[in-house]
Parts: sequence; structure tokens; C-alpha cells
Amino acid sequence: MSHALFKTTPETYPISFVAGDAFNPDMLRIFPAFMEPPATEKPDLSTLTSLNPLAGRCAVVHASNLFHLFSEENQLHLAKALAGLLSAQPGSIVCGEHVGTSEKGYVRKEFSGRELHTFAHSPESWNALWDGDVFAKGSVLVSATLERVDQGAGLAYDRMMWSVVRL
Repeated sequence: MSHALFKTTPETYPISFVAGDAFNPDMLRIFPAFMEPPATEKPDLSTLTSLNPLAGRCAVVHASNLFHLFSEENQLHLAKALAGLLSAQPGSIVCGEHVGTSEKGYVRKEFSGRELHTFAHSPESWNALWDGDVFAKGSVLVSATLERVDQGAGLAYDRMMWSVVRL
């Protein structure tokens, strides 16, 4: 399905797409942040059916247009689950962008002709979530900034661009 969506083939883009529910532990379990490389063998990426074998092995995790789809509680769960995929190597990074706001809380926005009522973090609350709730305080560098996105016709929203780097 992913190759059809992105108009690729296994030959032109030899990567496996793993579809699943990020809140199902059979797909993506919460692992404590790795302090050393995993003791298990590296998985064969072409045979993955879940993200769990990647725990502690990813140098980069990209997650855009995702977090704002969920409640505050589920955003914390997702952040912890994605953090468990990161390598212990300093410089490993989780990054992305999503709807944000200047003060953490629920926002009501019109987006692409639909009204959204969603929980959004501010740069400050996003920093606190990752540096203290997800990772031990002081073990990561969080950067989060808001940018106003004009959709035309008087519609706009705040997009938060962010990164979390292991120190």
C-alpha cells in the first residue's frame, strides 16, 4: 500500500513500511531509554512486522503531523514509545512538526475545511514533556518553535517544529 501511495516500487525505494497501531504494545512498546546499545542482534528490516525490534537502534525518528491527533495522555504515551526506539548514542534525534499553541491546552481550529478540537502543546510544555517526563531531566536538548501558517481565506494555525537530541 505504501509503495502505491508514494508511487515507488521495492526496486526504486527498497524500504519496508510497517503499518500498525502505535498504541498497541505488540506494534510499539514503551521501552526505557537505552543507556547502551541493545544486546540483541540487529533485525532484518525487510522482515519487520512491528517496530519493537528497533528498540534502542534508531539514530533518527521522524514524527510529523501526528501528536496533535491525540489527547495529552496519549501524546505522552507516544513520546515515551518513540523515545524507546532511539539509540543511546549522543546526537540521536526525534524530530517533527505538528499543531502547537502559545499556551498548552485544547485548541479549536479550522483546518482544510474541517473544525479540529485537539490538544496542543506550547514550546515550553513540549520541552518539559521530553526533558523530564520522557527522558531524565538534563539528558536531552529540546528545541521547539512556533510558526504561524496562513492557509488563506483568513484561516491560520500555529505549527510547532521541534527536535529532541540525546546528549
